[in-house]
Amino acid sequence: MTPSTVHRLALGAAVRAARQAGAALRRGFADPAKEAQTKAHRHDPVTIYDRQADRIIADILLAAMPDAGLLSEEGTRSDGAGRLCWVVDPLDGTNNFLRGVPDFAVSIALTDPDGPCVACIYDPLRDELYTAIRGAGAERNGERIRVSGQTTLDGAVLGIGFSTESARRLITLAQLPTFAPRVRSLRIVGSAALDLAYVAAGRFDATWYLSLHDWDVAAGRLLVSEAGGQVTNLSGSPLTCPRDDGILASNGALHGPLLASLRTAAHP
Repeated sequence: MTPSTVHRLALGAAVRAARQAGAALRRGFADPAKEAQTKAHRHDPVTIYDRQADRIIADILLAAMPDAGLLSEEGTRSDGAGRLCWVVDPLDGTNNFLRGVPDFAVSIALTDPDGPCVACIYDPLRDELYTAIRGAGAERNGERIRVSGQTTLDGAVLGIGFSTESARRLITLAQLPTFAPRVRSLRIVGSAALDLAYVAAGRFDATWYLSLHDWDVAAGRLLVSEAGGQVTNLSGSPLTCPRDDGILASNGALHGPLLASLRTAAHP
């Protein structure tokens, strides 16, 4: 399918916004005084650079498409006048950013009534830009990417998504014995956006989270789908509310075995 002019313009705006926000985050990464505060709970920080990136992104996106709505993790809201809405996480991986761990990203998606239609995830420290338009495939720095060809859990590389909420973290820990003896490795990146981008690029074979917000997954789920993978909730149904139903993203071949393992862990 040939991308529409609107989608191409939207992707251009998302890329500009992600790169400019990423430049601000690169500068902030070296700042020892990030002025962190807590949001929903004590393990959920926000820094002055989350908010700076949020302002940069909102200004660019709303100027480019003034009729589109906008939903951002950091509170920026715009209802818009049409059926399109930007969904933004200006800094996914704030705990990493705060501690000097170089794994974080900017995540921007444009959604319509059928779900995400444009995606942009930017890793500013590695200068890796992941993009997708629905129906037109996924790319990293302009080169087409595909999910891995791994067909068995034996030898697979899985990204683990640990919640900042203690109760959910313990549930994920209880699931690990179903995978640990079989897979090659388990990786904790600390950024859902990067986990999903890595599945799309074939670096990871799959990743799962018990609970995420729309801004965590809107761009990444489109990347995975456009790279040939599969994304559902943890019951195997279409993803509608990742906050309540969780998310499993895989190369497709491992989706069934992973769902079965997750069910076994939930009902041993």
